[in-house]
Amino acid sequence: MIKFNKSWLYAILLLFIFTACNKDDDNEDKQEEITVVEVLDQIMEEWYLWNDELPTLNTSNYSNLNNYFNDLLVDQDKWSFIANLDALRAFFEDGTYTGYGFDLQFEEGNNTPRVSLVYNESDLYEAGITRSWKLLEINNQATSSMTEDEIRDLLANNTINLLFESNSGEQKPLELTKKEMNQNTVIKRSVIPTLNKNVAYLVFDSFLDRSEAELNEAFDYFKSEGAEELVLDLRYNGGGSTEIANQLAGLITGNTYSGKIFSQYKFNESKASKNFDEPFSSQTSAHYFDKVFIITTSATASASELIINSLKPYMGVEKIKLIGSTTHGKPVGMNVFEVEKFNLAVLPITFNITDKNGEGYYFDGIPVDYQVEDDITHDWGDIDETNLKAALDYINNNNFPAKTDKVKTGHKKEFVRKGLDELISAF
Repeated sequence: MIKFNKSWLYAILLLFIFTACNKDDDNEDKQEEITVVEVLDQIMEEWYLWNDELPTLNTSNYSNLNNYFNDLLVDQDKWSFIANLDALRAFFEDGTYTGYGFDLQFEEGNNTPRVSLVYNESDLYEAGITRSWKLLEINNQATSSMTEDEIRDLLANNTINLLFESNSGEQKPLELTKKEMNQNTVIKRSVIPTLNKNVAYLVFDSFLDRSEAELNEAFDYFKSEGAEELVLDLRYNGGGSTEIANQLAGLITGNTYSGKIFSQYKFNESKASKNFDEPFSSQTSAHYFDKVFIITTSATASASELIINSLKPYMGVEKIKLIGSTTHGKPVGMNVFEVEKFNLAVLPITFNITDKNGEGYYFDGIPVDYQVEDDITHDWGDIDETNLKAALDYINNNNFPAKTDKVKTGHKKEFVRKGLDELISAF
């Protein structure tokens, strides 16, 4: 969960200006340069949620700013990061990044990755390659014989040759060049007719500024189609803006709870005066859903978990059902501190976030009601995809299907990402 509050940053920078001015013996002003490390230290000492546990580090031992920042963090903190300010702004304001526009996931026990999502501006989208296709080769090398790091290193190149294969055996070679593109955050929206009602299906990938218009369009569509229940697919959604999370909550609940407490923000002890309650915002495209089924994985984090935690005390456990696997476990959020002088964005964990009753602190993740593995062998919206099928079975039968297969619990290859790379979460 990320909140943008630049006024706090400006206050900090103003403090730097004042403390950097001294008088010399000749009563002349002398400006002392503030270093980037001093900027980091002051932000962390003032705003970091665990500021009472900050270590004292010898800066002479560090030649890399990221290493210094990471060594400031407490063991519990897996999320704070620093980033290039221009890149961060481009991503959050426009969903813009430079890459190929797709991501990969592995099946457990299978070394050949599959396409897990494709953005609309990707060349894969133009070629008709969708979620579920296998990536067989990179630059004529079989991916099945590569490690995760080897695949990631090759996909870091500016130009690559890839070979994909569909479930039916159709193969498509593609030569790709990285380009600047906008991520669409609504990956899919559709209405699925079941035995007795229309079901809205929404695959939502990130909570970004551009999401506001995309979500409004999706819910206007659901309203026009008379959808009664919602399947909200957040399986790869790592979070983003809390303002967009509030918007989505209002859209889902049809403005029923406008003005009531959506979430509570609690800062460190020295900043307790900044604690506040955030009300549900009113949404013009809101459409009330009687029940919501949310598909999750361990990649479902932050603002996605905020939606779940904040809606439960209002809608009740009978009207919100989680399908998939336990969520990531990030009940904390961060503010963005923009340091223009160094083109640096500092994003430390600065607050706990809870529901209206002060409940949260789910560092071990939010458990699901029906556990089933992520099914990347089917495209989005395929009614035979195991997670979506479980939701539709419950809607039709008021119960989840009997499990025929146990959820796999062995090693699954994964691409480990951190910071802005984790938020972008795509090649």
